[in-house]
Amino acid sequence: MSRRLCIAVFEIIQIVALVCAAGHYSVIGPGTIRSKFKYNVAVSVHKAEGPTKIDVSIMGPSYNETKTVELQPMSTENVEFDVPQLQDGAYSLVAKGVSGLIFENSTKLNYADYKPATFIQTDKATYKPGDLVQFRVLFLDANTRPAKIEQPISILINDGARNRIKQLQDVKLIKGVYTGEFQLSEQPVLGDWNIEVVIEGQSPVSKSFEVAKYVLPKFEVSIETAKDVAIPDGIIKVTVRSKYTYGKSVEGTATVSIKPLYHHYGMNIQPEATKMVYVDGKGHVEFDLSKDLSIGGERTYVPPLKVLATMKEKLTGNTQNATATINLHSERYRIEGVNVPTNYQPGKPTKITVVVKNVDGSPVSDTKNKAKLTVHPPRDYMFRDYLSKYEATTPKEADKIMEFESNLDEHGMATFEFTLAETDRYYTVKCEFLDTTTYLSSISKFIPTLDTPELLKLSVNTKKPRLGKPVVVEVTSSEKIPYFVYTIVARGNIWKSEYVDVPEGRQSQTIKFIPTFEMIPKASLYVHYVYDNNLRFEEKAIQFEKQFENTIDISAQPQAKPGEQVQLHITTDPDSFVGLLGVDQSVLLLKSGNDITQEQIFNTLGDYDASTPWMRGYGRYPGQESGVVTMTNANYPYNDVYAYFDAFQQPVYAFGAIGRPFPQANLFAGGFMPVALPAALPASPQPLSGATAITPILRKNFIENWIFMNQEITDGGNFTLSKKIPDTITSWVVTGFSMNPNTGIALTANPTKIQVFQPFFVSTNLPYSVKRGEVIAIPVIIFNYMDKALDAEVVMENTDNEYDFTEATNEIEDKPLDVVQRVKRVSVPSNTGRSISFMIRPKKIGQITLKITATTPLAGDAIHQMLKVEPEGVTQYENRAVFINLKDKNVHNEKLNVDVPAEAIPDSEYIEFSVVGDLLGPTLKNLDKLVRMPYGCGEQNMVNFVPNILVLHYLNAISKSMPAVTEKAKKFLEIGYQRELTYKHDDGSYSAFGKSDKSGSTWLTAYVMRSFHQAAKYTDIDPKVIVEGLDFLASKQSPNGSFPEYGKLFDSAHQNELGLTAFVLLAFLENVEHVEKYKPQVDNGMKYLMDNVDKTDDQYSLAIAALALQIAKNPAADKVLTKLQGLAKQKSDRKWWSKVDAPTEGSSAILRWQPNSNDVEITSYILLA
Repeated sequence: MSRRLCIAVFEIIQIVALVCAAGHYSVIGPGTIRSKFKYNVAVSVHKAEGPTKIDVSIMGPSYNETKTVELQPMSTENVEFDVPQLQDGAYSLVAKGVSGLIFENSTKLNYADYKPATFIQTDKATYKPGDLVQFRVLFLDANTRPAKIEQPISILINDGARNRIKQLQDVKLIKGVYTGEFQLSEQPVLGDWNIEVVIEGQSPVSKSFEVAKYVLPKFEVSIETAKDVAIPDGIIKVTVRSKYTYGKSVEGTATVSIKPLYHHYGMNIQPEATKMVYVDGKGHVEFDLSKDLSIGGERTYVPPLKVLATMKEKLTGNTQNATATINLHSERYRIEGVNVPTNYQPGKPTKITVVVKNVDGSPVSDTKNKAKLTVHPPRDYMFRDYLSKYEATTPKEADKIMEFESNLDEHGMATFEFTLAETDRYYTVKCEFLDTTTYLSSISKFIPTLDTPELLKLSVNTKKPRLGKPVVVEVTSSEKIPYFVYTIVARGNIWKSEYVDVPEGRQSQTIKFIPTFEMIPKASLYVHYVYDNNLRFEEKAIQFEKQFENTIDISAQPQAKPGEQVQLHITTDPDSFVGLLGVDQSVLLLKSGNDITQEQIFNTLGDYDASTPWMRGYGRYPGQESGVVTMTNANYPYNDVYAYFDAFQQPVYAFGAIGRPFPQANLFAGGFMPVALPAALPASPQPLSGATAITPILRKNFIENWIFMNQEITDGGNFTLSKKIPDTITSWVVTGFSMNPNTGIALTANPTKIQVFQPFFVSTNLPYSVKRGEVIAIPVIIFNYMDKALDAEVVMENTDNEYDFTEATNEIEDKPLDVVQRVKRVSVPSNTGRSISFMIRPKKIGQITLKITATTPLAGDAIHQMLKVEPEGVTQYENRAVFINLKDKNVHNEKLNVDVPAEAIPDSEYIEFSVVGDLLGPTLKNLDKLVRMPYGCGEQNMVNFVPNILVLHYLNAISKSMPAVTEKAKKFLEIGYQRELTYKHDDGSYSAFGKSDKSGSTWLTAYVMRSFHQAAKYTDIDPKVIVEGLDFLASKQSPNGSFPEYGKLFDSAHQNELGLTAFVLLAFLENVEHVEKYKPQVDNGMKYLMDNVDKTDDQYSLAIAALALQIAKNPAADKVLTKLQGLAKQKSDRKWWSKVDAPTEGSSAILRWQPNSNDVEITSYILLA
């Protein structure tokens, strides 16, 4: 048994052909080989009699290369491979000792293709109709440098209905960056658009943005509250802060609500508590957990609470909100183990260190109260019902709970040291501090196995490891360390491997290394050595601060006046490509997510991590946590799956954790609010008393995005951008990135903010658009941040006669008010604002200019603000499709006459052109919308059943793989088939409501038979069901060969006897495997068609008859088609067939362009024929 057990424990899942001579080797390589990637192998010779020459090879279907390295005993060398583009397949790492140590060993590798990281940046996250969308696409390699891409790159712009709007082919990059733009029309599809980047042969990467009708928010709201609250404390304090984007406080009221994020069964607390608070920059409110939410007592768990603050601005009534989440804790403190062993050695001291924290994570500074550690033995004495009464009631000495106390230091840490007696038991360890008790761990007797962590430990002594700064790691062991080899693995490769000689007798040794950028943000340290023929190893993940190798800094003056020339100073590495972005802070308040973030970039670097292939064994494989493979002739405890099962029923020496899981490879709606008018308004303009009013500087540049520009820096790393800042009173947020071919990408660590402000200014509160002819109030807010109150004269000028001044009524004035201007006065206290309004009635469609001036003796302001005016009435749409074929010519000219109805609203006409390169492209993009769950009556069910068949037909025809759509369509076919069978009669026929109908329907039965035949290719259809349906149809044929309708149909278009007969014949003809059986019925039906096609001009019937005759290869089909040619309707390039007459010239032009579904069906049948 011992021999078998030895094999089960020590067998290594590698191919070992031959091992000769004394000594040990280890060969370590990344577990994943990747196209166009470096592959570094760490080769070590441990104790050996002399130098060893080793061949290291990579073997696979498209890449085979061997490199030779010669090593002295107790040394390590790195072997580097430059991997080319690989074909998919099985690859292996092979090591062969050709002199000195003679051996051959190989291991399989995972394969991964090289895929550059793609990032898309847009200048905004939300756009209005008519906006210019500007974007950049960045392509990075595994070291964040500009990626070298040989395949063609295309960029697609898709609208909110998934229509392709623009396509850019074979784009060219500048230092890994492509910059583009496209113009939104005035009436685009609203919703989520996306930019899709496709590198040929790789999966697309996309970024969405929203197109919506919105109004920018002018102030922000934030919530200050504790993220963690202890329920025993009983109170939640909330502070609501609100300020304008130019930094000044907002006055108003906030509604603050608090409620659980979710509810669970048995939870009995108040659903929500709401309070109001006055806010002037900030406001405070408190919630009592017990009184307001019924939270308290002995609850062990309460869901997190969501705080919602909705702030209503006093001046305009506009609202903004903010949310926060609070985690509730049943206890005041958190106790965490800092150094808690999993094993103890009898008779030797066991040390445990804990840290006591407040619920917010801060350490507890309490030197008076002590922490208590309790060590609980197994409670087997509680289950001694089968033993003697004495044994059941009297615990043994080993059953007693042990308690230890310790004071907290200034960091909230406590250390306990104790000794446990010789026993094979495990102990449960808990720690208490005041009213908080926490389970720490279970510890069991130490058994020295090869992979026991106590044999080798790695501790990172550097508190915050960062790029370019020394990192110190301590290697410790419970026994003497003779030497070791450490390997640093990051981003799927080995970046450093070094042999370390340890002074004799020592049980610890430090490693010091300088991190390179390849190790950011995470690297694995893999330490190993050979002792007594056994491989000792340990691994440790090291997290680094997220830093780029390149840097970029943007500095500018913190404040500016509207329209001022501003200097931005940019500093970065020389020879860099710099992309700058500057937007109004209000844009970010509306919606963010358009910019590229540091987190996004570092997250993608994890995609390059290597993973160890499963070696079909159990236990702890050396290098698995680091993603590498290890080949060695030393023993290590990794069990072959078959050997494991062979030995499963026997006592096995415990090597590691059997069955340990393997790590995976890695609108804002704008509108007018009620505005109070000033208490007294003069009937005519009066001059301001006192000094002459200041002549204000006009502000009219209110763009939302200020900067979107690129700059290539050739000399040095500095440049200055001088740019005029817009006129909006707000804060402008400027960010940037730098792309360098040597040091890679850099992002600005923090945005640069420039506050545009003047102490006296005018602001408007306008909606996205208004209707022509409606009376509206134009709210005007005058802000005075000077040190004294001001009397302001506010003038609204209508020099362009784009609207009429009016009063608060929709009645049309016989005599309009002053058409040139209106004047109002208002007194504005210091450091506040006042609101007035002007009533107007727009009379021009499009953008009109609101010219507003406010003057005082000390200050003034003037603005030209645009307001969008839309036509009144309801929008009507017409569509005209034109087929363009450039096969035989380079240019296609087409004249389209648009008939505008007389009742159309003047100036509201709008024409839009779109071009689709693939006739069926939009259909393919929306295939998932054609896939429907069948439902309803027997007729409705089939109407939803058939599109699933057509989708699957189409995907097969174009060899397109859309697994999700295919799976859903097949599933719906199964459901629809089962449902349709519930409408089946005993005679094999089908009707709308099944057996509740008197009889089955001829047309519906034929339709079902045709559909089931086509569906049989994708789902199981009982052939008996089809035969029964065809038998029913055959039984209903009249002597003259026709098939009359016996049931009821909702669509009367199918009631024509000629058309119905042809339709039933299609059911027989398409079921080709049964056509011979029903040949008499088919022949008789064909005779009926030939006898009657000359007796009707019904195009629907003739179209189906033509198709039936064509499938039957009947010569009469040509005659029917010739007749149909004479009945065709034609206009310009369009040709179609219709069951109804075309609309007359006197009818609405809109009706004349409306499509008719029967026309489409008829024309389709004729095209099939």
